[in-house]
Amino acid sequence: MTNQTNNQMEKTEEMELPEEQQVVDYLMANPDFFLQHSPLLNDLEIPHESGTAVSLVERQVSVLREKNQHFEEKLRDMVDAVHDNQRLHVSLHRLAVNLFDADSLDDILGVVDDELRHKLGTDFVYFRLYSEGITSDDESYTYVEKDDQVLQAFSVLIEKNRIQCGHFNQEEVAQLFFGDAPEVASAAIIPVLIPGTRGLIILGSCDEQRYHAGMGTDFLRSLADLIGAAMRSQLLK
Repeated sequence: MTNQTNNQMEKTEEMELPEEQQVVDYLMANPDFFLQHSPLLNDLEIPHESGTAVSLVERQVSVLREKNQHFEEKLRDMVDAVHDNQRLHVSLHRLAVNLFDADSLDDILGVVDDELRHKLGTDFVYFRLYSEGITSDDESYTYVEKDDQVLQAFSVLIEKNRIQCGHFNQEEVAQLFFGDAPEVASAAIIPVLIPGTRGLIILGSCDEQRYHAGMGTDFLRSLADLIGAAMRSQLLK
């Protein structure tokens, strides 16, 4: 009889235990619960991924620390983006000022090369242009004939005035960068299309992540517009 009574009592206790959701609902409805039972904060142990148990307070501190680290990383990324944008803005302003003093197409290309290579740290800078009245240069391929194979290969990009960034096949890289080709891991191709002149401004990097298909091209577009305006002005003289 005693065993039967004990079993009934155990079953009654089991039935009276609240379900997990009931506990959650109660705590949500009573946010001051732990204020009224503060010793529980140190007595309750929360399992941790490392396998050790920590108190509820320690767990809360750990969660807050992780959140704080996440926000700090986000803030650093935002600050870095602001600095990069400021640097690029200064670069465009400096380039515009220097282009005013350019006396020829060669001067324009020299100013652009200096800004990109020495001021912004672009690893490789090449120009490939066809311009009416300018003799082709067989050594550097800066100036080429109208039927140049490379310009023909990228004619759609030029005609649509579309900037292309990312990775190119070995044959394209060899045609664009010549002896520097083995070191080029990513590239950006900027079309030039103004009356009397068409071609490419070609940027290369040793970093495969420097130029990629999903990157923003606002700076490169502003750069192309600025260079095109300077060339157009020079050719009209």
